[in-house]
Amino acid sequence: MRGAALIVLAWNQWPTTRRCLDSLFESELDHAQVIVVDNGSEDETVEALAAYASRVRIVRHAQNLGFVRGMNAGIAAARADDDVVLLNNDLVFRQRDWLNRLRDAAYSHAENGIVGCRMRGGEDDPRLYHLGGFIDAHTLLGQQTESGIQETEVGQFTRTRRVQGIAFALAYIRRDCLTRIGVLDEIFHSYYEDTDYCLRAADAGIACVMAGNVTLQHAQHGSTRDDGGFRERLRTQSRTAFAKRWQARLLDQQRGTVHWQGVTRQPHAFAQLTRSLVWRLDARDLHMTYSALAPELTDAQDIRLQMAAQRHMPAVPEVSFFCAPPEMGIRPQGRFRVAFCMAECDRAPPIWATRSHEFDLLLVADEFQKSALSAAGVEIPIGILPLGVDQDYAHPDVPSVRNPDRRFVFLAFAEDLRRDAPDRVVAAFRRAFCAQDDVELILHVAPGDDQARIRERVESLLAEHQGAVVRVLADTGFPAYQRMQLMCAADCYVSARRGAGWDPLAAEAVACGRMLLAPAWGSQQALVQGFGLAVAHRMVPSNEPGHGQRWAEADADSLIAQMRAASEGRQILLANARHKAARFAQENPLDASADALARWLASGATLKPARTLPAPHRPQDLNLAVSGQMVILGMHRSGTSSVGGLLKLLGAWPGEDERLLRGADNPRGHFELADLHMACVRRLQAVGADWRNPLAESSAAATDAFRREAALILQTLESRRPWFIKEPRLCLLARELLPLLTRPVFLHVIRDPVAVAASLAKRDGMPADEALALWEHYTREAFAASDGWPRLTIDYDALRSNPIAVTRKLHCELAALGIAGLHLPSDAAIGEWIRPDANTPGPFTASLSASQHALLEAIRSGSILERA
Repeated sequence: MRGAALIVLAWNQWPTTRRCLDSLFESELDHAQVIVVDNGSEDETVEALAAYASRVRIVRHAQNLGFVRGMNAGIAAARADDDVVLLNNDLVFRQRDWLNRLRDAAYSHAENGIVGCRMRGGEDDPRLYHLGGFIDAHTLLGQQTESGIQETEVGQFTRTRRVQGIAFALAYIRRDCLTRIGVLDEIFHSYYEDTDYCLRAADAGIACVMAGNVTLQHAQHGSTRDDGGFRERLRTQSRTAFAKRWQARLLDQQRGTVHWQGVTRQPHAFAQLTRSLVWRLDARDLHMTYSALAPELTDAQDIRLQMAAQRHMPAVPEVSFFCAPPEMGIRPQGRFRVAFCMAECDRAPPIWATRSHEFDLLLVADEFQKSALSAAGVEIPIGILPLGVDQDYAHPDVPSVRNPDRRFVFLAFAEDLRRDAPDRVVAAFRRAFCAQDDVELILHVAPGDDQARIRERVESLLAEHQGAVVRVLADTGFPAYQRMQLMCAADCYVSARRGAGWDPLAAEAVACGRMLLAPAWGSQQALVQGFGLAVAHRMVPSNEPGHGQRWAEADADSLIAQMRAASEGRQILLANARHKAARFAQENPLDASADALARWLASGATLKPARTLPAPHRPQDLNLAVSGQMVILGMHRSGTSSVGGLLKLLGAWPGEDERLLRGADNPRGHFELADLHMACVRRLQAVGADWRNPLAESSAAATDAFRREAALILQTLESRRPWFIKEPRLCLLARELLPLLTRPVFLHVIRDPVAVAASLAKRDGMPADEALALWEHYTREAFAASDGWPRLTIDYDALRSNPIAVTRKLHCELAALGIAGLHLPSDAAIGEWIRPDANTPGPFTASLSASQHALLEAIRSGSILERA
């Protein structure tokens, strides 16, 4: 059974190594072996390690062989089938379940081969030093965050996501990844070996991912900090080797220069697009350069934007991209010229019609904006670029300081007095609530040209009307990435915005699980109608007299009524908002916006075509025999018991007879271990589910308890390979078992879903539509869990119609996969086992939905087994 080898590399600095090991053994090390590689230590490390001899395997070197050769020695000492986890000795393990969460990430997709995690600094250092990084092709400077910004911990990047590379201070490497691409390359002594390994893996279609739900402490350079000169020499040597192998290729991958003209401060919406999309385009093989269209100081820590600003730009770049109000900037220079536009009224300002001739393409956020530009007389092509939210920052679990008096908090933002109408929000709030009400309004005034006017107007209103608490945040600056803390300190984002332009805060409020209260018009119309409380509005002339432009005026009475409704219904409305948050963020990711923008920028045919990526890695493609571990997957009443009995007839081991279930509904036996059955039942119960109501929710604790219980059960089978396990609930839980299995084979048992539904109706009284939906759910989950691993399908209906031929085919397929120890039974034995089912239900009518029919066709054609 598969485990994990945890390889700790030590060189002197015994107190550092001791702290690492002590914290390591306080964490949950399920099925793990700890290997300490002593890389020629000259301090007390050699003697002190003796106290750990019963808990670790020690590999000693007479001299310091460097990080790469030291780690390779640890890999060589690991058990042959184990995954490996490379660990610096300057790590501290404060999160007990770190290893199991890395396992979850490693086996969440077949292509995932390398897993890293978030890393913080020392004990009192709140900064995140590692979030998954990148290397700049020109300077070969590696950064440990994708954006290039080193940030304070605010609950960001907590999901599992693919990255270019990780720092090998910690690296979980799946065994099939090692088999595919080998160990670390010893042309590197230390440094650059991790980036090299991740790039080699990418060449093989192996994904490098960050497990965002793991955070460890990393006191960086703990083993080499006493000699900075030594460390710099190592870095220089490795950089030279890396440049020789990779630099020309990395440069050649770049598709051309995209020059972004924009702002990073004001106005807010354009600035946010600049900060969030420039680096994402750079990560998509576009050589990004940047110039500011307004006097400003960019964030000194925004390394990726600084790189773009400092890079050499050709006289005529392949693409120029303008992202700012039309009044800013000079005539764009580029072979293909694109601009992003926002109109605040039902008709764009005339300047866009005038300036549009400077561009080849205008991009807008939605159909409303497209209509506004067309109404202004724009005649060049207009494309739609849907704008998503950054779910790595905007989510309901961002840590924030809540109101200590437990008041219901409304939050409003103001950047432009007329457009944002903060005075209408304040006036309505004071009319809606009195001083005794448990509510509060926070108004954040953005720094900028209108700041003084906004404050003057709002403070005048507050002096005139007494009432509920209003707090004005002005002259208060904080990094943009911390904005979600303010959002999550509130309960409802309220807006009386007259303008129709894209309001990123509205979408962020929904992604953060906060209520949204705003007029349903312009670029926010669909968002408010789908996720918010709509404020009635009327169309009024805008602040552009003489051009016939109109925008929305929030109705004061409606604004008051919706504020009260939000406060009075807070419990239900907030629960509903939180429930919708994750789905909204997943369906509207900012990365999809970056992908779409990259396609639009390439639509002028001035950029090189995107490179063809290698096919995703699949363990089944390795030239290795399978282990003899088999997992039968199939929906209840699909014939899995018959197939289990057939496998036993072929010579596979299901466990001792006395441990196998028998039931009235299957007197010949289920070929199902009773303790595995109960483990699956308990696993579903742990999250409030059962076989008939398989909720999608999960929990780390439930997964770990199930995996530990299953490990003990599987261990009892290991001496009798080939063996198999079978339980219909494994369709839902197979992915959680993957870290325990060594080159398994999955056998999907398929039966006509209408027959499955008829059988469930007869046994359980289940309605046909419920039974078919359950069949679809189990079947999709089963095939998703086994995707990329050795697997085959067994048609139960065909098995019953022609048992001899189907059994022979199954025997041949298993032998071809390399399962040894099986034999083909006699035709008589097969015929005796596979008999017509006396419990076959009578006539039954049910209709498949379109998605169920498509799933069945994919199974019957075999396309479901093909590479995705």
